[in-house]
Amino acid sequence: MKEQPSSAQAHSNLGIVYTQQARYREAAEEFRQALQLDPSDDVTRLSYVKALGVLADFPTALPIIREYTTRKPRDFEGLYLMGVIDRGAGNYGHAETVLRRSVALNPNHYDVRYNLGFVLARLGRPAEARRQLEKALALNPNANEARFQLAGVLRTLGEKEKAQEELRAFQQKKQESVKENVAGTRANQANNALHAGDVQHAVELYQEALDQDPKNGRTFYDMALALDRLGDRKGEREALQRAVALDSKLAPVHNQLGFLSLEAGQAMDAEREFKAAIALDPQYAEAQNNLGVLYGQQGKNAEAEQLFRQATENNPQYAQAFVNLGLTLAGDSRFTEAQGVLQTALKLDPKNTKGLTAQAMVLARLNRPTDAIEDFRKVVELDPNSASAHLNLGIAMADQFNLEGALTQFSEAVRLDPGSSGPHYNKGRVLLDLGRHQEAKPELEAAVRIDPNSSDPLYLLGLIEKQAGNNDESIRFMERVLQLDPNNCDALYKLGQSLSRKGDTAGAVARWRRVIEINPEYGEALYNLSRLLAASDPEEANRLQARFAHLQEKQHAMDRAQTLGNFALASAAAHDFPEAIAQLKEGLQICGECAARPLLHKNLGLVYCRSGDLKNGRAELLEARTLKPDDPDIQKALRILDVAQP
Repeated sequence: MKEQPSSAQAHSNLGIVYTQQARYREAAEEFRQALQLDPSDDVTRLSYVKALGVLADFPTALPIIREYTTRKPRDFEGLYLMGVIDRGAGNYGHAETVLRRSVALNPNHYDVRYNLGFVLARLGRPAEARRQLEKALALNPNANEARFQLAGVLRTLGEKEKAQEELRAFQQKKQESVKENVAGTRANQANNALHAGDVQHAVELYQEALDQDPKNGRTFYDMALALDRLGDRKGEREALQRAVALDSKLAPVHNQLGFLSLEAGQAMDAEREFKAAIALDPQYAEAQNNLGVLYGQQGKNAEAEQLFRQATENNPQYAQAFVNLGLTLAGDSRFTEAQGVLQTALKLDPKNTKGLTAQAMVLARLNRPTDAIEDFRKVVELDPNSASAHLNLGIAMADQFNLEGALTQFSEAVRLDPGSSGPHYNKGRVLLDLGRHQEAKPELEAAVRIDPNSSDPLYLLGLIEKQAGNNDESIRFMERVLQLDPNNCDALYKLGQSLSRKGDTAGAVARWRRVIEINPEYGEALYNLSRLLAASDPEEANRLQARFAHLQEKQHAMDRAQTLGNFALASAAAHDFPEAIAQLKEGLQICGECAARPLLHKNLGLVYCRSGDLKNGRAELLEARTLKPDDPDIQKALRILDVAQP
């Protein structure tokens, strides 16, 4: 106001603020000044009259509202206010006239009917007053002032019994109103206690509020949230059910019931409640997010993605919805897109450990291990008592051959969560990689004790026994692995080695034949099987040897093709696109059907696009997509081409 002392709008806005704070005298003064500066503002004029009416300053209000109704004789609000001011000033005759005109314009307005009934009673016309007051009560059955006036009118008409009945109803409503006021006070005290962290006291205060006002669904909902903080799921559900029974249109109640059902694994109930919440409030971001989580758990990724996107649109500050959207995109191998979404989540909430963990995993898939480790470190710093945080950091470090650093993290994970198999297994495997077999063994054994159906620690225990020369123990462990995972080629191959060392040639041959049946390009099995059969079946041995030689040639071709692919990327980076295209084509010719083929087609397509040849670029990318349909870079490039070349 100091900056704009001559602004009518500023005075009017301040008057509105004062009105909201029930500071009517100050509001009236601001409206008066606003009208002095802008006499044409009728909205402010009516606000000024209303404030004067509350202050019972009828002499000041009368000429202002009279001038307004003269200019606008069919304006409902002006006529109604004129009637209220006349009534307050004792001008009952004129009040009746303008209030009847108001009724004609809006017959279903409670306040007009009530004021007209009041005026008619004061004019000594109780029968007419009765009709207006009864219509007012039909419009608002909870209007206690109308009921009190009706009781007086009925008494005047000699209907003492009905008057007494209305008076009793008035007294009952008055008592209920007092209780509601007490309940509201208790509920506010409970809210303050909850905000201060005194949850148990908050629950007690909510219960006191409900003792006074047992039909308040909102208070039941607030108490349910407090019970949630106490971990009392049974009490929380009961309070929510009472809330929804009293008011089925409370969307947050349905959402919270859905969350409890989701937590309890009751998918159908959860879906029903989340959908009810969204139907009541189509912009309810939290319910959309929660339903998306449910669909994600059910493998309905497309539906989940749509819901998470709706949640982020309806609430752009909702970090967890962005995290969930990023996880869904990552689950579809759309890692580049996922990383962008997760960056948005972490801008909103830099300390969101779920978001940081998700981004770290995505960065690892995008071949950015250093950045991934940095994010995993942040998670550990934010939540040092989380075993999973230490476990994730350790795995990332081990993947980058920082075995000592990984061992430190796995050891901490074991300390924090000794009853979980994962930390013991990972500590055991890194100790094995460090050559500390005797330390690795008890960790792997602990992992098996905790989770007997986990084949990974059993395999490593079998490997330890094999390297120690304990063939019988190694065989025992590898056979247990194969009971759990019959197609584990590594376990089959190692079992064959141990059987061969024991002299069980037939057993070894059977295992190695099974290996190349599952994976025809398992070179070690081809080579060793050919050697083992050289004496007993030289013809088969020669066939296996030929397959092994062909496999080596393919590997050599793939190495050469990949080298040419790397040369091509360097040429493209130097903007020598013709040379890059020639190198990639040569690489594809050498590769044939090798494993590098999808990558070579993809890179050739991207280089064509960068050189401006979108037609050949699209053809190569489509070929790459048939070979590797889940590659996010191929999908993104084709989407861009679809826009560029519809």
